[in-house]
Amino acid sequence: MIIPGILEQTFEELKKKIEIVNGMVESIQIDVADNKQVEGISFLEIERLGEVKHETPLEIHFMVEKPLDYLPSGEGRIDGVIKVCTQVLDTKDFRDTFVKIKRLGYLTGVSLNPEEPLSLIEPLIDYIDYIQFMGVIPGKQGNPFIPEVLEKIKEFKHKHPGILTQLDGGVNDTTLPQILNSGVDNIVVGSAIFNSEDPKEKLLELQRTAHGRINNT
Repeated sequence: MIIPGILEQTFEELKKKIEIVNGMVESIQIDVADNKQVEGISFLEIERLGEVKHETPLEIHFMVEKPLDYLPSGEGRIDGVIKVCTQVLDTKDFRDTFVKIKRLGYLTGVSLNPEEPLSLIEPLIDYIDYIQFMGVIPGKQGNPFIPEVLEKIKEFKHKHPGILTQLDGGVNDTTLPQILNSGVDNIVVGSAIFNSEDPKEKLLELQRTAHGRINNT
């Protein structure tokens, strides 16, 4: 499944990109960066996502030091958000974070950077619904793809076949076929869609490639 990924500094630009792909996909990922955990900063008032009219479910990818600071306090949820994924800094502290996120009713994921070993997330396996492999150094869209991550995906799927996998970053016409060969379940695509002359047509093109490869395997 192709998931459009949006990393924007302003609410208006974020809203505009959601509207472009709304209704064309099963979910849309919103990247949230605070310029502390990774280089770069995004729009951070994510509760305002509830103001955007959309039929497509949203998922949040937190690249921040304290993800819970950006979620509604108490038992509230952000309208339309179904999945929350976080980068890991400290396994022990983040175990508690995942428990709290899951308690709020979100599907819970962990994001693994290209240089990080699979052993880092083994203590978290019982707390997560999916793992997102970063295909680039995170922080901004357009960074070059790191192909070594594909072997890591294959290794993880062999060991944990029941856990959903995603790849985020570096996806384009050239890299998509080899990414599909890794067997990854979902593929998050940002700049290849939104920097194209016709984002909707580019999304349809990527979807056709993905569906064609899946049907031929």
